[in-house]
Amino acid sequence: MIEVQPLTDSTELIGNTEALKQRYDEEGVLFMRGVIDPELIAWAHGKYREALTAEELIDPEVEAPLWTGRKTDTWRPCDAIGTTVWHEVVKQPGLNAILRAAFAAEPVWIPIAAHRSALPTGPLKEDQDIFAGRHQDSFYNEGMLFTICWMPIRDVAMGNGSFAVAPGTHKRGVLHDTTVEGNAIPRDAIPDGAWRSADFKVGDVLIFNYGTAHTALPNPSDEIRMSLDVRAIPSWAPQPVIGEVDNVDNRDVTIRTEDGALKTVHLTDDTLIRDMNPWPRIPIAEVEKIAHPGAHVMAMAKPDGTTTVLRRNFY
Repeated sequence: MIEVQPLTDSTELIGNTEALKQRYDEEGVLFMRGVIDPELIAWAHGKYREALTAEELIDPEVEAPLWTGRKTDTWRPCDAIGTTVWHEVVKQPGLNAILRAAFAAEPVWIPIAAHRSALPTGPLKEDQDIFAGRHQDSFYNEGMLFTICWMPIRDVAMGNGSFAVAPGTHKRGVLHDTTVEGNAIPRDAIPDGAWRSADFKVGDVLIFNYGTAHTALPNPSDEIRMSLDVRAIPSWAPQPVIGEVDNVDNRDVTIRTEDGALKTVHLTDDTLIRDMNPWPRIPIAEVEKIAHPGAHVMAMAKPDGTTTVLRRNFY
């Protein structure tokens, strides 16, 4: 089996703005220990357990999140938590200070959060591609220059469903192959030895560029792996239009933002229209599957109003 090399620990760079920004710019990754308030994560852990119990995926009487074996059609069961945890995590002063240094600007938190609960994947097989889920968020969110902050909701060992990134891949452009089904990144595009992971502890955070390739590792344990990822954009970068759809007129979508303003974005044949799940792509003729009056959406528009990405948004 492949032995994944450990992440570089950047905790010692906290407070050293120049060094922290340099490492982030060069590697597209910052791994920090003990940044997030463990009491906050303990509270979030309770919310996750409530959601998993409601889906009958765990037994609430058992301390460890042992999977009951029950199947679920819910893409991410813990997303039922909604904004409750997200709003508290993005207030963390330590996390904001790190991003402020990495961006050389204020972080603007965008309402994209993923409350992940990875089910056991079974025993590892010989020659299994443990990085099979490799992807870059930049491929699905063109122009939305965000940074992802991934954190465990419960300690997770590298061999039991941990998380891996490939530092430096943010400098290589889009690695996805649009000629194959699912537009996957080919296995040989990133050497196995380029991947990094860790035994994550509650309070740790892994911060990485949206162009950095990343993936969840297989979870051969009998426990559900819980994690959260949230996203921020530098204040100097173009910001997405976020709000409730007011009107759809052919290829024009008018969005009412939180401050009550109406902004119209224009869809083209090149616009990636997507649900929260990154695939499949929604044809422009079926845009009202996600963009209809009252729907919550996020659009990344160029200065002329043409849109690179239109996605449904739960937050």
